[in-house]
Amino acid sequence: MKLYEIYEGYVRFTNVRNVAVKILNIHKQIKSEGRCKQEDYDWLQLKCEDEGLLQTLSRAIRKHTNHNSITYGDGAMLNTAHQLASAIVILKKTKRTLDDAARTKIQQATDEVIHSDEMAEIVKQQAYIDLQNSYAQAQSDSAKRVGVLAGLV
Repeated sequence: MKLYEIYEGYVRFTNVRNVAVKILNIHKQIKSEGRCKQEDYDWLQLKCEDEGLLQTLSRAIRKHTNHNSITYGDGAMLNTAHQLASAIVILKKTKRTLDDAARTKIQQATDEVIHSDEMAEIVKQQAYIDLQNSYAQAQSDSAKRVGVLAGLV
């Protein structure tokens, strides 16, 4: 099964297993060394957003784990299926980590805005305007009542 990747303006065709192996290698570097090359991590981040890649990996797993075609000597097929499945798990974990980090950043930015002095001033101004509006409404209601009472006399 072939995939294509676009690198700086040119298209390169690659095998889905090669993509899975690259994902596993990047994950192994991160796990053992605590980091990897930035370009590899950027590539991994792009791949976890690629729904087409996830579907292609899933189809390749089904192809390699077809129960009717597996025989005793098919360890290589099962090993490939394991690599493909591991790559999917890594992509999903990475996506979840990125989504959690994005939510955290959004929450922090929201908290900073909510608790800022500017927001406190805006809230004060709005409370003052609301108070003025309720006072004007009370005055209007009072004037109507006085008018009705004056009409009764």
